Amino acid sequence: MKKQQTVGAFQVQRFAPDVHVGLSQQQVNERKAQNLTNKVERTVGKSYASIFIDNIFTFFNMLGLSIMVLMFVLGSFGNLFFSVVILANTAIGIIQEIKAKKSIEKLSIMSAPTAKVLRDGVEREVSVGDVVLDDIVRFEAGKQIIADCEVVDGEIEVNEALLTGESVAIKKRKGDTLLSGSFVVSGTCLAKAEHVGNENYVEKLSSKAKKYQKPKSELMGSIKLIIRVLAYIIFPLGIGTFCVAHFVQGDSVVNALLSMAGSMIGMIPSGMVLLTSVALAVSVIKLARNKALVQDLYCIEMLARVNVLCLDKTGTITDGTMSVEKVQMLGECKEFKQLMANYLGATADSNQSALAMANEFGRQTVFTSNGIIPFSSARKYSAASFEGYGTIAVGAPGFVMKPSDATAQKVEDYAKQGKRVLLVGFSKECIKDETLPQLDEVALIVIEDTVREDAIEIINWFKNNDVSVKVISGDNPLTVSVIAGKVGIENAEKYISLEGLSDAEVIEAASQYTVFGRVNPDQKALLIKTIKSNGNTVAMTGDGVNDILAMKEADCAVAIAAGSEAARSVAHLVLMDSKFSSMPKVVREGRQVVNNIQNSSSLFLMKTTMTIFTTILMIILGQSYPFQPKNLYIIEFLVIGIPSFVLALRTNNDLIKGRFISNTLVKTLPSGLSLSLAVLIVYIYCSANGMTISGNPVFTTMSAMAMTLAGVVALAVMCFPFTKVTGPVALLSGIASVACFVIPFIADFMDYVNVSAYYGIIGVCLAAALIIIIAGRIIYDKKTKKC
Repeated sequence: MKKQQTVGAFQVQRFAPDVHVGLSQQQVNERKAQNLTNKVERTVGKSYASIFIDNIFTFFNMLGLSIMVLMFVLGSFGNLFFSVVILANTAIGIIQEIKAKKSIEKLSIMSAPTAKVLRDGVEREVSVGDVVLDDIVRFEAGKQIIADCEVVDGEIEVNEALLTGESVAIKKRKGDTLLSGSFVVSGTCLAKAEHVGNENYVEKLSSKAKKYQKPKSELMGSIKLIIRVLAYIIFPLGIGTFCVAHFVQGDSVVNALLSMAGSMIGMIPSGMVLLTSVALAVSVIKLARNKALVQDLYCIEMLARVNVLCLDKTGTITDGTMSVEKVQMLGECKEFKQLMANYLGATADSNQSALAMANEFGRQTVFTSNGIIPFSSARKYSAASFEGYGTIAVGAPGFVMKPSDATAQKVEDYAKQGKRVLLVGFSKECIKDETLPQLDEVALIVIEDTVREDAIEIINWFKNNDVSVKVISGDNPLTVSVIAGKVGIENAEKYISLEGLSDAEVIEAASQYTVFGRVNPDQKALLIKTIKSNGNTVAMTGDGVNDILAMKEADCAVAIAAGSEAARSVAHLVLMDSKFSSMPKVVREGRQVVNNIQNSSSLFLMKTTMTIFTTILMIILGQSYPFQPKNLYIIEFLVIGIPSFVLALRTNNDLIKGRFISNTLVKTLPSGLSLSLAVLIVYIYCSANGMTISGNPVFTTMSAMAMTLAGVVALAVMCFPFTKVTGPVALLSGIASVACFVIPFIADFMDYVNVSAYYGIIGVCLAAALIIIIAGRIIYDKKTKKC
């Protein structure tokens, strides 16, 4: 049977396939020919065009290009060599970002969601993009609704938190609409795809409504602020430099323009932005090799700043597998094992507790079921009724039914041993209107979690690296507390049940306790929000639909690949091997990249601040800026460029303290000031000895040498304490820099002259620089200790 319907901008024939047969292959091919598939064009991360545009058309690149054109027009080809830095940095940035993109795409294919469809009477698993209009799709707990559908058979509960922000489970029966972007909480159903691709509800939402909030990057925010400030500084100082050189000193227009170019090039922190992109891209590649899929580039930075890690017990402290340790009967129930097997067959629950019970009792569908209440994290129980037998319900004590005092004591005794306990209730009456009948206690099922072998080592790593761990679980808080204590979580004895607590009580408990039990999805999100509001940077691990609100609230959300599509869709980072043991590697990588970007940025900005100070000084003194672009090649390449890229990849697992701008400026200002002071000392010496300043190669060479060697001192102090990497970097930088001043053909190329007669005054400059730089390091160390 077919009917006409407008889809998009044209009329199509709608199919009405048999619910248990689905579309034929011919019908599927027809839909594909009509382009009525569920494919939505999305790029993983940046597009290739964006990578090229973002790396090429930067403010500093455009300014550098303008100066390159000016140098070419003036015929000053020796001053064009600075363009190599710009071109090399741009090329490296593009190459590394493309590598990172390919790594992400490779892992994204592995984690891409799939859908189960009925075609020609056979159930098949296909990619989400291969679902077509009118397909019959099977949905079950943990699966995402991948297209707008209508339920045609079965019954499920869905969570629309990603669409509405509300985590309340909504019952969906035959004839009800399922909205794409929601998730199945419980139950199983067959549904017909009513919209596909861009016609889906979730695709029509604003990007803000349908996507989680990206982490706010302090790193990139700070760098953009630095760029904005420099944009306001560079041009006025450049014009001032030209005016002083041409109108005050009487230099030719060509020489005045060269002086201006030298000043403006010196103020550009060449490579700082690109170094940041490269360092982050390299981290993405390294994490991909460790089976961690980065879904948002700047989550690496957030991981570096994490000082509170919130996790569930299952899949992190424990490996997610469970086994039934004991079945303790509490009352008589004929055919108990058969009832349990049929209950497991009827509810078809697939959570770890259900799998453990299935291993114990098996699954059967011999009895005729006339009522089912599927499991959900909010209810914490499931139940099934059978004709001629009655109702059996299994769940958390206090949720499935109120236990007797004697049973409650037994539950507590097992919980003290770290066991999970399920209470089984039975009634001869059946489920009516989705309400359980009055139940009698039948049995306690004692389930044991398998603690990860490496859990103690992992928790200990976080403890030693200034990250506090909190456990948020839906289980009995006493059980969770015992297991948390076994693996070494500090203050694990501080536990609380959030069952029945008001929002105000949850907020108060957030800072007082370490282990939180009987937590519902809204309370999880409130806990994360409260911990963040107390000044912490919070990472949240999750694997289920009940975690998505909390994960959206976290600074960095981490999902395990073996978890639900819901958790993976909102996560900033996905652990593809589903191993919690990967987390220390991920945090280490984050700390390394941010610490090293911070250190390398202080090197780039050292030259920038030096040039700003020196330019202002020369304008005040009415002197021409002493350096052309080529006079700064040594400090550009040997003191800043090459060392910064080497240092950006060194091991550095220190906790990030303070803010990027303040940390960088505390390092940068003393170094930049010391370099400018070196120029000022040389100026005072030359003036006192009757030397001319403007156009004097002796003054330029002395200033460049004093400034460059002061930069080497700053590099050495930054590298201290020396390691196998930092020591050689500082040493080779110093040796290479000195060599460039004394090797004749290099010195000639840079317009340097022999200044051996003035090494004494250069030594004074170095001594002054050393004092200022060391004082700055002491101030920085004190500042970071206070953070």
